Amino acid sequence: MDKTPPSKALRNLHLENVACQSTPLRIPPSPFMKSLGYGTCVNVYKLDRSPRCGQMRSPWAVKRISRKARFSGKIEYNTRIKEEAEILRKLSHPNIVGFRGLQKTEDGVDSLALECCQTCLGTILEDRLADCLGALPANKTLKMIFDVSKALDYLHNEAKLLHGDLKSFNILVKNDFEICKLCDFGVSLPLDKDGLINFRENPNLQYVGTDIWSAPEIIDREDVIDQKADIFSFGLIIYETIALCPPHTLNLNDDESEESFKENSNNMSVDEFDISFERACGTRPPLPQAFQLTTEYNTVVELFYCCTNEEPEDRPTAKAIGASLEKNELLGKK
Repeated sequence: MDKTPPSKALRNLHLENVACQSTPLRIPPSPFMKSLGYGTCVNVYKLDRSPRCGQMRSPWAVKRISRKARFSGKIEYNTRIKEEAEILRKLSHPNIVGFRGLQKTEDGVDSLALECCQTCLGTILEDRLADCLGALPANKTLKMIFDVSKALDYLHNEAKLLHGDLKSFNILVKNDFEICKLCDFGVSLPLDKDGLINFRENPNLQYVGTDIWSAPEIIDREDVIDQKADIFSFGLIIYETIALCPPHTLNLNDDESEESFKENSNNMSVDEFDISFERACGTRPPLPQAFQLTTEYNTVVELFYCCTNEEPEDRPTAKAIGASLEKNELLGKK
């Protein structure tokens, strides 16, 4: 049975947590917190909060620019944290990570306090690959798809935002897929009343996302995009749950030398290999043949193909994805 708490209860809890912050945040320096992970030029820490009135309080995740980025002058990443905070203040949805507060330290670094989840989908998939466990179970993949589709539907149609950097590491997971939440809104972009982003008319807007998860219209630098750019990236996350690695990297290893690259790519030069790899971005990667998928994965594979259609109009909306799964018997299966 699906033990996900009712959406209204979760939303009310989120609002209560934000509203109760009548006292200033006190976020300690990084060395006094446990590291949870890191991203491009940012670090994430776990802040264990002391009990209040004899009651235990849930921990927070604290996101701040890394020391290396700070001292190398990459201040734009601190700006993104502030922009993310302003976005999250306005969002309220059970499948979007909750905002808890923003604090500036004496040295000018902003710390974003967020709802803390146990792990992220990317880490879960990495661990499965390391332990040779095969594709993520179909019921858990469908639960993730269902939860994130609801977050994207809210984001696209109510908040009027394009997430802009969907990938497995930006999907948080609580307990054993009890609930999944979308995070990392530092490069999100506003959608207009028609659900579009016109870069020609808004030259200050820039799509920053990660190339290997990007839609073809992003790679081709088209002047106008819509919410379907997120849907293509979402399809590549579905791919990750089967392949257990990022798209277009199935045969790559970060530790390989240039000689290994040449050997694994028909003796191409490293530059030729890089060009070939770049050309793969914005395309649908082939599913790995190593895993024998049962019929339970039929819906997963169908959604992967639908979401990664080349033409945006051929991809489903987030609302349609969620609706297609509402009565799926695997959602409640443990």
